[in-house]
Amino acid sequence: MPARIALAVAIAVVSAGPLPMRACAQTDITLEVGASQIGPPIGVEGGSAHFLIGGLRGSHYSAGGSGVFGSLLFGQTLDGTTGGSFLSGVLAGAIVERWSESLTASLEVSLMGYGVQTPFPYRAFAVEGGPSIRLAARTVSVRVAGVAGMGRSRLEEWRVDGGRIRLFEDELWRVGGTAELMVGPATSSFGVVGGIHRTPGGDYVNAGARWVLAGAWGVAEVSLDRWKTPTSSETTGGLALIVPIGRAWSLRGFFGRSDPDPLTLAQPGSGSGGFLLGRSLLASSHSPIAASAPFQIIEYGETSSRVRLTMVAPEGSTVVSLLGDFTLWDPVPMRRSGDRWIAEIDIDVGTHHFGFLVDDEWYLPDDAPDVVPDEWGRHSATLVIEGVGQ
Repeated sequence: MPARIALAVAIAVVSAGPLPMRACAQTDITLEVGASQIGPPIGVEGGSAHFLIGGLRGSHYSAGGSGVFGSLLFGQTLDGTTGGSFLSGVLAGAIVERWSESLTASLEVSLMGYGVQTPFPYRAFAVEGGPSIRLAARTVSVRVAGVAGMGRSRLEEWRVDGGRIRLFEDELWRVGGTAELMVGPATSSFGVVGGIHRTPGGDYVNAGARWVLAGAWGVAEVSLDRWKTPTSSETTGGLALIVPIGRAWSLRGFFGRSDPDPLTLAQPGSGSGGFLLGRSLLASSHSPIAASAPFQIIEYGETSSRVRLTMVAPEGSTVVSLLGDFTLWDPVPMRRSGDRWIAEIDIDVGTHHFGFLVDDEWYLPDDAPDVVPDEWGRHSATLVIEGVGQ
């Protein structure tokens, strides 16, 4: 039962995670509702559990990528025989330091808690985190991270007619590390991942592959992992999606076999799926445009503005293109003017991320505004377009 509950909560929390691409100085509060189906742990007989989910999430990130994220979710079971209603919460923070154009260091910490009341009272609390270093050079990025965590779980078994008969309390902890290698442009990257974790129940080792697709339509990640746990070896993986719908709505989902959790000792799931539909209640971005910024607003409009982007490419460059979410990540050729390259384009009101291709290689100049990393090692510049009257 504890592993079953932990798995249900994990699916809900993953579906409600922050957007992988973080805008500079961005604050967001979103109300979300959805549903999930959780299969029993691999090797355990039983039916799937179904939940209706609702909650609130919020985040604030600075221009450099540091910030905080919080999520509170409630799940109502649709079948009391296969699971219990749950309440879960996550509070996470990150400090990001950019040491050079290609090297970024960060320290992340997260506090997690969840619990159910029926059919067996169960509570679990944990804190984990660690440092990481990411090296990104054009179309290749490498990330190495250390992680340590500790927590406590409590499970009570009660008689049908009342009265507790047994109490289980466990001290939870894990120490380990992970590594990731990603190759490819921002719109489509492929890579391999691996990790090892030591826990009181034994060692967890995993190796796998990732394929990430990104564009104006959203982000999708296909994963495939092989896990060796203290009790068995299992294959997990699935499809995770984040799709914006207009300016105020978003859809997040996961479908596949969920990974085991070395900290809570949750077993891998036999098959799960879930989605959350979000409505933004508060969204604000602040990115002042300095006079020396490499872009200028030529003409303001209510829904879009005409923007001129200028950059100096490395000496000897022959072909330079602009691409970003406002071009659907398709390259737009830039014209040369002396030692500078220039492009003019209409960009919709909102926060956008962009970069350049120099002779078919991803490139950001030193004066690129508000450079932020994404979850897969890319660095993109940020600009904010405000409409007339905003």
